[in-house]
Amino acid sequence: MTSTPENTNELTLQQVADELDVHYMTAYRWVRLGMLHATKRGRSWVVTRDDLEAYKAGTAEPVERGSAPWDERLLNRMLAADDSGAWAVVESALTSGVSVPEVYTEMVIPALRAVGEKWTAGEIGIADEHAATQIAYRVVARLGPRAAPRGVRRGTIALGSTATELHSLPLSIAADLFRAERFNVLDMGANLPAEAFAEGVARSDDIVAVAIGVTSPNQQDQIAHTVSVLRAVTEAPIIVGGSGALGIDATEVGADGVATAADEAVALIEDLMSKD
Repeated sequence: MTSTPENTNELTLQQVADELDVHYMTAYRWVRLGMLHATKRGRSWVVTRDDLEAYKAGTAEPVERGSAPWDERLLNRMLAADDSGAWAVVESALTSGVSVPEVYTEMVIPALRAVGEKWTAGEIGIADEHAATQIAYRVVARLGPRAAPRGVRRGTIALGSTATELHSLPLSIAADLFRAERFNVLDMGANLPAEAFAEGVARSDDIVAVAIGVTSPNQQDQIAHTVSVLRAVTEAPIIVGGSGALGIDATEVGADGVATAADEAVALIEDLMSKD
């Protein structure tokens, strides 16, 4: 039996189900799909009166196909460190007609950005931020096999980072967005010495572009060094991408272009390739 919360503004899921005149498991499913905001208290979920009233108000108009607030639902499950619930939200979005690239650009990326903003504002702790990011890693891992459509490949995009970049998740997301455009991807991850990056590129005979991913700021010297080493082994376009590229002048680091988001990086490489 679920105990009654001590806070009178909080309701158990059974109380919520009774008030909405639905089965307990229906209310539970709404929570796991991110449709109804809830917080874990021990082994039970609780819903605030305000969140319940907001949910009631939101049910007045039916949600059209593919137009639900999927990013908010995913964020809800990420902040709750709810692995299966986060994937259930993604599956529901895919079923509603959202494409795999749209899951990344309209759900995963905005949710990750919101997590970072909440951490910066002091609304969540670093443990919460790390737990939410780990949920995103697992979502991306499960989405990956669905990203690449059938058809003739258009060459290989080499992805890597600088030796001072520690975050690999943005590279994984970019890799899948390139795969969705029928590119093969050589993803060498984060914390990558320039010489190792160049070695990986040199071993591949169908590289059509190279992308250096950075999320941390103030890496201009490392980026310039990486570009210089890569130039010695490839004539393919080289771009710098990611939030850490904000404010960077491509010419100053020797790159062919700069993009601050994964989908922008895809568009930039498409543009550079069209000029060859």
